Amino acid sequence: MTPTPLTVHHIGRSWTGHEIEDNCPCPKAPCGLVPQDQVTETCREHHWSTAPTIRQSHPATHCPAA
Repeated sequence: MTPTPLTVHHIGRSWTGHEIEDNCPCPKAPCGLVPQDQVTETCREHHWSTAPTIRQSHPATHCPAA
């Protein structure tokens, strides 16, 4: 059986747009959000250790900028 690949999500802390993401050290997807599997450990906005509230997301496979 072939394993099903995980879908990476693009995540954002801003309610709309990506102003917070523009000012964080994480890599960005074409839409301006952060690929969830590429969050930088030093990021105070997206790293799980800071318990951030994610306010928007979409699967990478459905990225509006792709």
